[in-house]
Amino acid sequence: MLRKAVPLLPARNIRESIDFYEAKLGFTALNFGNYAILKYKTFEIHLVMSSEQATGNVPGCVIMVEDIEDMYTLFSSKGLLSVNAKLKDMPWGLREFSIKDNNNNLIRFAQKR
Repeated sequence: MLRKAVPLLPARNIRESIDFYEAKLGFTALNFGNYAILKYKTFEIHLVMSSEQATGNVPGCVIMVEDIEDMYTLFSSKGLLSVNAKLKDMPWGLREFSIKDNNNNLIRFAQKR
């Protein structure tokens, strides 16, 4: 039986990525050299060292939240929003916005409407 999905995203530098997620997004991290586990409450993102640059589609994930307006205000005040990443209602029934991490991974925050 399926229990939980954990995003696995590429990172060019694990230490710099940990610093970004801890300082900017409030995660705590476990560093395993070429691999990191980032935690925020019950949510996790895993990072793996990768020197390859993404071509075409940008790696990313969607994080479902309960307080989308508060998160949007917080991340906006920190200058973290992606270009054209205004909080908006999407046709698939979610209210969402996005940021990019220090590796250019797209992190979408979403809440059911």
